[in-house]
Amino acid sequence: MQRKSTVRGTVEVTEVSEAIDKARTLASEEEKVLRMRHGSKVATQKPLERHGEGNQELQDELLLMEMQLLRAYRQHQKQMARAAAPAPSRTKDKIVRALRKKR
Repeated sequence: MQRKSTVRGTVEVTEVSEAIDKARTLASEEEKVLRMRHGSKVATQKPLERHGEGNQELQDELLLMEMQLLRAYRQHQKQMARAAAPAPSRTKDKIVRALRKKR
């Protein structure tokens, strides 16, 4: 049994996206549900909103926090890279030599 879609009942993804982008009162969970339900994606070219506009002290404090977090993130990435690098192991080398001798 086929369903007939009516023109009046059809909502296009672009219309949903535009309506969600214009809405200011939606909570993040509500926006997520609407986007998932209608297959709408978030615009990747849209810049992130800045908090503290008009309050220079708050902007400076947020910038300082962002810089500290980026520095901590980079240090963490360096530590993870060092940990991922295999360390030379005497035991492993001994096992490899023994296996090569058996050939």
